[in-house]
Amino acid sequence: MIFEGESEIPLGADNIILRGSTLRNTEFCYGLVVFTGHDTKIMQNSMAATYKFSGLEIYTNYAIAVVLLTQFILASSGALTGTLWLIKNGIQTKNANCEHFANSTCERTFYLDNSKELKKGWFYKYMQLTGTWIIIFTNFVPISLLVSLDLVKLYQGFFMSWDVMMYDEEEDMPMRAQAINLNEELGQVEYIFSDKTGTLTCNIMEFKKFSAGKEFYGTGEKPTTKQLSNVNFHDPKMFANLKANDKDLIRTIIHLAVCHEIIIDEKKGSYNAASPDELALVNAAKQFGYEFAGKDGDEIMTIKTPKGAVKYKLLNVCAFTSTRKRMSVIVEDKDKKIWLMCKGADSVITERLSHASLNSNTFKETDRVVTQFANEGLRTLYLSQKELDKKTWVAWNEESNQAKLSICHREEKVAAVDEQIEIDMELIGSTAIEDKL
Repeated sequence: MIFEGESEIPLGADNIILRGSTLRNTEFCYGLVVFTGHDTKIMQNSMAATYKFSGLEIYTNYAIAVVLLTQFILASSGALTGTLWLIKNGIQTKNANCEHFANSTCERTFYLDNSKELKKGWFYKYMQLTGTWIIIFTNFVPISLLVSLDLVKLYQGFFMSWDVMMYDEEEDMPMRAQAINLNEELGQVEYIFSDKTGTLTCNIMEFKKFSAGKEFYGTGEKPTTKQLSNVNFHDPKMFANLKANDKDLIRTIIHLAVCHEIIIDEKKGSYNAASPDELALVNAAKQFGYEFAGKDGDEIMTIKTPKGAVKYKLLNVCAFTSTRKRMSVIVEDKDKKIWLMCKGADSVITERLSHASLNSNTFKETDRVVTQFANEGLRTLYLSQKELDKKTWVAWNEESNQAKLSICHREEKVAAVDEQIEIDMELIGSTAIEDKL
């Protein structure tokens, strides 16, 4: 997009607001409506909600259908028999013989004077008798059974919501029966098949341990101080080293506070993160006294530290993808130094470290610690960074902008350009996050 004579702006999936999205912290925006109508993918994939039936309901409905069919067959048979008999034996005209019961047929059927009805036709009499037989067979259909079943399920729903064993103390929330017609299905669940571990986890990430330089922190014990959300950290030694201005520790925490794509909800004052992992890392930095305070329209990030606010200008973001397994930010500090900060999987970051960093004691100690974290079932990340030369960044930034403006194969070209800058980095630490089951 070329807007009011400015330079070309690349547009991608991040610039599209999907249906149902909520726009916050925005006073106005310029937009173009695209991908609308019933032929779009989101409309084609949307399906109407199906009503769920329990096994008992399916069987009951089948039984009632059989009963109704049987009732209709019996009523039709009875009506047909009665119609034929009335045509044969009913009195169609009154005469003197019938009045004096001289005729034997008249003697038997004098009460069946249906001459008026038979004038309307035999089909009318057949339908009349069919309705009569259906009323006679009304008790065939167990209406009271359906009412009883619904009442029992309703009471079951109340008892389930009152069950103390199904009460969530953390959320202060009782069990709630959303569809009482499925109550009896609960007791029949024997196995749970899952195609991924995410189905069996709460998707709640808690920052537990990390390493900075040659030191690692986090005892794993229950914290004694109040913790922020997604943080469950305890280690008095870390806070002591932080007060002593440990350089490795401080730059690791600053890395946590700067290297992310989090935005702040101005109304609620809370962080909005694309993933709970990223939220846990930024909240951990805030817990340690280095708070990400927001980003203005000029991409200036403010970090509140114990020694005052520090500002970083966000220059570039190399976004995380499942292929890259890492994300990076390029920022400029108050001294006009340009830093590349990267976090990602240990195997991916190791391939992009400098020879000096690979042969350092920091890498050996971090590798040992991360292996220990992984054995405890924690999700681990490597933290790395390097200082960029101004000329190097300017040349790379121009190439990156050209890749983002590509119409065809944009993702591949952007990823290839990002690969060029994410090399020869220095490993500064690691993190360990627990994904609660």
